[in-house]
Amino acid sequence: MRAAELPARLGAGERLSFAEIGAALSALLPLLPQLEHTPQDARWHAEGNVAVHSAWVVQEAHALADAADLSGPDQAALLLAAALHDIGKALTTREEADEAGDLRIRSPGHARRGRDDLAYRLLDAGWPADLLLDVLRLVAEHHSLHRALDGNLERGVPALARRVPLPLLTLLARADARGRTVLGEDARQGEETADLLELAARELGVWNVTDPAAAFQAELTALLPDASPDLLALALGRGLRDWEAGTIHTPHEAAARAQDAARYGFPTLTLLCGPSGSGKSTLAAHYSDAHLVSLDALRAQLGKDHTDQSVNGQVMQAAREAVRVGLRRKGHVVWDAGSLRRDQRSQVLALGEAYGALTRIEVAWTPPSLFSARNAARRQPVPAAVLSAQLNSLEFPDMAEAHTVTLHLVDGEAWTM
Repeated sequence: MRAAELPARLGAGERLSFAEIGAALSALLPLLPQLEHTPQDARWHAEGNVAVHSAWVVQEAHALADAADLSGPDQAALLLAAALHDIGKALTTREEADEAGDLRIRSPGHARRGRDDLAYRLLDAGWPADLLLDVLRLVAEHHSLHRALDGNLERGVPALARRVPLPLLTLLARADARGRTVLGEDARQGEETADLLELAARELGVWNVTDPAAAFQAELTALLPDASPDLLALALGRGLRDWEAGTIHTPHEAAARAQDAARYGFPTLTLLCGPSGSGKSTLAAHYSDAHLVSLDALRAQLGKDHTDQSVNGQVMQAAREAVRVGLRRKGHVVWDAGSLRRDQRSQVLALGEAYGALTRIEVAWTPPSLFSARNAARRQPVPAAVLSAQLNSLEFPDMAEAHTVTLHLVDGEAWTM
């Protein structure tokens, strides 16, 4: 079975096992075969390694999908996420001492790390972009339910609803809880958390809605009737972030905070993101009127050529100063670099925030087979080992990193996170 066939077959109700799903995807996902060699803590997972647990979760997800009368893309997304939800454990599992000094097996951050590893590799599966995004969201957030309920759930639950479809997330959480040999305390808590999240989301009006922020956006737009699209993007991106953080309470406050930007103007900082050959230069060409800050161009200027890593310190210093100059002029600055890690992006985006800029991340979301072929055809290709390292270290952008995050596919389609 080919990877491209999975969504249609799963969406039609075919009961494919974890082994069958894994066999179709193993050529694209080198971490999958490692799951049977990735241990789990027996206190929480007496059923055994990650592959055994994942197989049980897929089985439970099939039963839950039937009970919920799922079909089509929703059913496919749930089952694919069930198969892949713990793939990040192959990268993060280690032994750590607990409070009593006993060694335990833990996998900190495995949900996001799994999403990061899947984000580009699964593009070669040929799935529809909206289905793939749902799978990535479910994998990234499958441990986020309790965090949404901690503290102010009136903010935490809508914030989670903006990031992931809650009905599918709660079904995945239930399958994850049931996919164990013994339904111990941790499993019972997982079921209870899913129940509480569903109840809270229904009461707050964000259960199974297309856009949980639609009302906030509509009110903000009405309060800024003459605003440009960029000003609205700045007001909405900043406003939702501040509302979720609890620093504002209404769209009126978000509109008021945008008044200075409307009155005096504001710069824009666009950060391009993607591995070598993914199409960042093509994206940059769309901004011919912007001030382009290219790390490759600065390396060529300050070093031997665009690949000279020995001048990286000078390059970064010059690049940051160029960004500051452009922002002080309230212009549009485009940062053209790989920007594969969150810390790399945050250092640049912090400059934009300091100058009151509209910050944007534009992701060249290109299948590895295509950007590898493009790279190989270059006159000076990036070594294959370097390209592989880029893919392994890549941290996929989160929607909260900038005011807008847009994914650009090779066919010209774009998706806003």
